Amino acid sequence: MNKVSIVGIGPGHRDYILPIAYRKIEETDILVGAKRNLEIFSTYNKEQYVYDSGLQHMSEFIINNKDANKITVVVSGDTGFYSLLDYLKQKLGEKNIEVIPGISSFQYMFSKIKKSYKDYGLYSLHGREIDICKLLQCNKGIFLLTDNINSPDVIAKTIMENGYDNCKMFVGENLSYDNENIVVDTPKNISLMKFSSLSVVVIENNE
Repeated sequence: MNKVSIVGIGPGHRDYILPIAYRKIEETDILVGAKRNLEIFSTYNKEQYVYDSGLQHMSEFIINNKDANKITVVVSGDTGFYSLLDYLKQKLGEKNIEVIPGISSFQYMFSKIKKSYKDYGLYSLHGREIDICKLLQCNKGIFLLTDNINSPDVIAKTIMENGYDNCKMFVGENLSYDNENIVVDTPKNISLMKFSSLSVVVIENNE
């Protein structure tokens, strides 16, 4: 019985994909992933299954095809940081998957701002409601994956409204791509800026 491979492909650029991930993809019959992630492997002669938010349909496709095919699911960043790993492990069973890690967005971002992340809380705002200010009370700083609703400017306004005007904010936009943009500024200035949906935020608590 074939195991389904879950492979982290880093922050976006092919330079940050680990060699073992490329080898696993070369061996596979079917690639499963979001459209943006699969585009990286468009030159590979592989069948591709694109999913958007239809996780149930995706898991059904994998279950129906995994016995006759080697299937690799590619995920952004690292498999262990807010990826599909937990969902697929539940659906397929632990013994039916193998996991290949990747470079996470927080690893990449902290390397760009030349800081260690050991004292920072690491969180995602993708479809989640979290109390950012409460988290700032408990950590030296926090790292956040943003989405279209919880964008960097909205985050900046939120922390300002709760008295965190003196925080230092770092916004990483389009990490590892040619149009990468990293901004370091105050919440007040960040609140007036617009960024793409492919953004991450680091907030240093200077209160």
